[in-house]
Amino acid sequence: MILRTAKGFHIYYVFDQPMFLRKKRGQFPVLKAAQKMSSFVRQWIQQRVTGVDVGCNNFGIFRIPRQDNLIFFDANMLIQVSALMKWSQYYAAQVPVTDQTGDKVISLSPDEGRQVDQAWFKALLKVTTVKSGHGLARHNTVMTLALAMYQSKISQQRARDVLDVFNSNLHEPLVDREVVQCVRDAYSGDYRGAALSYVQGLLDQWVPNFSGKVVAGIGWHKFAKPRAERQYSHANEWRNDVLALINRMGGSAASVAMSTRQIQAELGISPASLNRVMKQLQATSQLKQVQRGNQPTLLTTVTMLFKSAMVSRQAQSQAWTGYLTTLVPTVGPNGYEPTVGTLTEMQAVSGDSAPPWVMETRRRTG
Repeated sequence: MILRTAKGFHIYYVFDQPMFLRKKRGQFPVLKAAQKMSSFVRQWIQQRVTGVDVGCNNFGIFRIPRQDNLIFFDANMLIQVSALMKWSQYYAAQVPVTDQTGDKVISLSPDEGRQVDQAWFKALLKVTTVKSGHGLARHNTVMTLALAMYQSKISQQRARDVLDVFNSNLHEPLVDREVVQCVRDAYSGDYRGAALSYVQGLLDQWVPNFSGKVVAGIGWHKFAKPRAERQYSHANEWRNDVLALINRMGGSAASVAMSTRQIQAELGISPASLNRVMKQLQATSQLKQVQRGNQPTLLTTVTMLFKSAMVSRQAQSQAWTGYLTTLVPTVGPNGYEPTVGTLTEMQAVSGDSAPPWVMETRRRTG
């Protein structure tokens, strides 16, 4: 579901069933699961669309869908909670962390690898151009720096002093109470440290020339060489290539007829690798195959279905608008006269055997 607002667009994933809150050992596991899914979805979209606010609050204030701000909704395009959770687990296992120095593995544990000693922290601390606006701005920057100091076991008072100086150096500083609140929230014990998604987003926005290591989380991270310097491609790279090819060949259609030989010829991928990639894409509900005997297989992706639905919705809206236009009287020699336009003509325009008001009822009721 897509909403248009005065400052941008809000995109909602509508689930096929609710996620019920159940307390377990004093916590709500479903909230953590929802937060991770939201974070991973935003990271994935940010890699493909510019201007995504990856730092928005997972459980903050959202726009309520209304007739005046709703620009797209299809009741049939529901998301299965289990499928999105499975995709999130798969995505979390292959989120890349870049390093330009080569292939290296770095280990961090809670007692080593202080975030304040890392290059990204020092780079952000020197920035003075952070200002209010869309995306990751002043509040997110101060909060991220405060979390890094909390993870590094810096005292809360020392963190306040450091961030007071940082805030004073900004061209458009925050009010003091907001800095104090950020430090208080960072040291509340609800967080372990600065999150990788926030760190990378801040660097992309405010330190675009940063070339150091980006290590924000705690655990194992593999730093891979650029693809051009490697002999073999990673599985996630092949998956992205296959999806991009199918989306490009399909255009705005709901599906496209393509054989595995065509895909192999276009991408230069081996049959075994392609077979493995296709199975992985289907397992995560990113790709669907329809076998047609000896004819090329029909392939469809989530992106293609979305584009096709948008085109179909636009055509129906135009047909409905055209029908309403036929009801407006015109001025003729003998006064007001109805315009000439029959229901049969409108059905021919819309491509649907039902009248426009029936199509609208279907859309509203699903």
